Amino acid sequence: MSDIFKIRRAQPTDKAALLNVWHALYQWHHMHCEEMIKPPCIKELDAEIESYLSTLDCCIFLLEVKGAVAGFISGQLCQMHSPLLSSQTVGSIDHWFVEQRYRKMGGGIALLERLQSEFSDHGAVRVNAEVWGFNESALCVYRKHGFKTHIHCMTKSIV
Repeated sequence: MSDIFKIRRAQPTDKAALLNVWHALYQWHHMHCEEMIKPPCIKELDAEIESYLSTLDCCIFLLEVKGAVAGFISGQLCQMHSPLLSSQTVGSIDHWFVEQRYRKMGGGIALLERLQSEFSDHGAVRVNAEVWGFNESALCVYRKHGFKTHIHCMTKSIV
């Protein structure tokens, strides 16, 4: 464990701190793609966090620096059934964010490793992540840590 930061599972009492970093993540996305991503709505974010905290197959881990929440990662387990692929348990990284001033100190990767460990402990054989195409820094981090593109999801505005 690091002397600089701590990784721990989020609890319902962390909701207010989580709301701050979750809002920052959504605001960052909105600023980088205003034509598709709406500004964050506190009420909707609160409901989303509540859902993660109360659903058994979901989890959130926090990055704490000096006792304050500086980032988080959230994900969920699901059983994949498809006529194309073998059925398997897969973990999905849904959100991953570290405040700018706390990046490049290993906390973000520690969050990723903790979530992957959680998924593995529950039988997952793969971890999936969806990343917006404009988020080059995230794409680079994922690639650096062994993620590969397996499908391209494309969009086109028709209005």
